[in-house]
Amino acid sequence: MHLLKTFVLSSVFLLNISPYVLGSALEVGPNYRRQARETSDPEPASSASVPERTSSPARTTGSDTPASRSTGRNGASSSSPTTKAKATFVDPRLPPGGVAIKTPITTSGSQYYKIGQKITFGWNYTSLIVSPSAVNVEAFCSGNSQTYTIAQNLSIAKPSVVWDTGLFKPQNGQPPLAMGTYTLLIYDEKSAITAIPVAGNLAPFNGLRFGMYTPKPYTPLADFECPTCDTSSAVTLDTTAIRMLVLFSTLFSLSFGLFFTFLP
Repeated sequence: MHLLKTFVLSSVFLLNISPYVLGSALEVGPNYRRQARETSDPEPASSASVPERTSSPARTTGSDTPASRSTGRNGASSSSPTTKAKATFVDPRLPPGGVAIKTPITTSGSQYYKIGQKITFGWNYTSLIVSPSAVNVEAFCSGNSQTYTIAQNLSIAKPSVVWDTGLFKPQNGQPPLAMGTYTLLIYDEKSAITAIPVAGNLAPFNGLRFGMYTPKPYTPLADFECPTCDTSSAVTLDTTAIRMLVLFSTLFSLSFGLFFTFLP
């Protein structure tokens, strides 16, 4: 009887703990098998399922990096290079640049040109540190106070110009070329003839003067008339000279005769 009671109690105890034992066995079995598989395989199986991380492109900074960036609506960045002009230092004690005329030769005296012919001007630049890109060449007439354009935006690499006065056409209602004294003007096309000279820069030039005239048509010698000549004055001059000659001759003769008459 005692054995039967013990058997029944043991059966009840086993029935109570069997779920926990079976559950632990079910969990230990798969874990033990998974641990054994991971131990035998050195590469983890979970690495294949990990997505690869995409890294953003590295931003590099070098000598080619643009100075400014702008971002558009689509997120794309565009760069535009910024250019800085290099300033040229000029010692303020230096003289301003100038113009030395080569043609015409100024040492040969005053220059006169007939209106209608071609006139050549040539020069050199001196003491230039900051060279202009181009110059304007003009001629100022003192007779009618008009400034006539010879050349505009003339390259500094070509310091010469030919002025065809025969084909020249005045601009802006100017009068035609007049006879008189002209002054050659050369200055920076970005400046003015009245600009103040600056050290190392081209100073306005107005140091060449020349004359221009309009010739008259040819007149035969037989038809030529002298406007300043007076034929009546020439006849009067001849008569007076003869009278003076006769008078002095008479006085000389009388004085010579009297000298010998009263001579002892």
